[in-house]
Amino acid sequence: MMRNLKGKWTNAEAGTEQKMRKGQERDRSGASALDVHLDGHNVKRIGKSRLSRSLGIALAACIFVSSPAQAAKTPLISGTESDSDSEADGPALEDGTITENSADNTIASQSGSYTEEQLADSVIEYGELEALVRRGNGMAVSAEYSYQDSLAVYQEAYDAMISGARDMSYKADELEDAGGDEALIGTYERNAQTLSMAAKQYKKSLTSLNSASSRASRNRTVWQVVKTAQIQWGTCRQLQDEVEAAAKTAENYQAQVDRKERELAAGLCTETDLLQAQKNLLSAQTALQSTTDQANKALRQLAILLGKSGTSITLGEIPAVSATELASMNLNADRAAAVIASSSVKSARRYSATGDAARKLRHQQIEEAESAASASADEQYAEIAALSLERDAAQAACQSAEKTYGATQIKYQSGAINKATYLQGEASYLQKKAELETAEISLRTAYDAYEWMLKGVA
Repeated sequence: MMRNLKGKWTNAEAGTEQKMRKGQERDRSGASALDVHLDGHNVKRIGKSRLSRSLGIALAACIFVSSPAQAAKTPLISGTESDSDSEADGPALEDGTITENSADNTIASQSGSYTEEQLADSVIEYGELEALVRRGNGMAVSAEYSYQDSLAVYQEAYDAMISGARDMSYKADELEDAGGDEALIGTYERNAQTLSMAAKQYKKSLTSLNSASSRASRNRTVWQVVKTAQIQWGTCRQLQDEVEAAAKTAENYQAQVDRKERELAAGLCTETDLLQAQKNLLSAQTALQSTTDQANKALRQLAILLGKSGTSITLGEIPAVSATELASMNLNADRAAAVIASSSVKSARRYSATGDAARKLRHQQIEEAESAASASADEQYAEIAALSLERDAAQAACQSAEKTYGATQIKYQSGAINKATYLQGEASYLQKKAELETAEISLRTAYDAYEWMLKGVA
């Protein structure tokens, strides 16, 4: 009638349950000095222990880690595992550890084909953002640390409880085989059962921490930051293009001032003409400085989101939304998915109603939430369609401007036009290029927002 010492509790012999009941009936006059009580998972040891030194250490560990308020500083998470009267099986998972699906728990899965060296360099690619958030954002890192810490606390508590229960049971068997005191045997058996039930509760907590809903909740917290980082990255990229265009405009006005100064010296223009050129230059320089300041500020904000140095990072190219990505959108299916994923819909459905009036109100709130989620999907779909057309138009305009700019370069190299005219043509081309970049960023941001909507990230 010995219990499996690997942590599996066997009931193969019909007398096992009877023995437990018998143990509970022993020593009716009061608790033994070895009785262990778990009230709210606070383990108390009454009187002096007669256990061996090793069992005393195990019980001390049980006392220390069994209270979530002391060990984890958070309430014990209620489990999803169904209750039963059987003792907990151990360990909680094979190899004594519990881990998430590797696809959700590693940076590699989030960073795609990016290497550690690429993630650590100063160039921030759009596709790196989720991996960079997970490894560098303060809130994301803190949330992951808290999760891992909770796992370790509950695993340690589980291991201590199951070990203590196993040792208690072993002692009971030893005493019974040796014909020991019935009251003491009963005490050991009661303590084993109490610790085993506590272990089962910790196992439930571990299961809950690693459930699909818990993992989804943690991911949504990170995804909110990733979505913000994507928008901020797009803003930074757009501002950088505007800085480049503003710099070319200022350079063009500087060339005009230089030309007016030569013309004035030759008597070909008036001082008023030169003064106007200087005013234009000052205005362009002011605009350049203002845009540069905005770009630097936006870059610092992005760096804070990613846990990087704001003075040393640069941005990669915006990944254009492909025809394949656009073709993958199915409004009817996506609308239904958006309704299911909507946090507002979930919240309305979780609301419990008692009475006809309350049930009617709940039904109305669910319908309103579903209608809002459906309308949002329609609006975002329509926005992407419109932005796709704008992107196509910007591409055509940029291609035309590129051809014109190419002709301007040839004329300038041949001496057919002066530098000021050439710079003006270059500034015009860069403006069209910046407009295309803006259109690409707007479409990418809208498309990714649509994808976030399908995941329930507002």
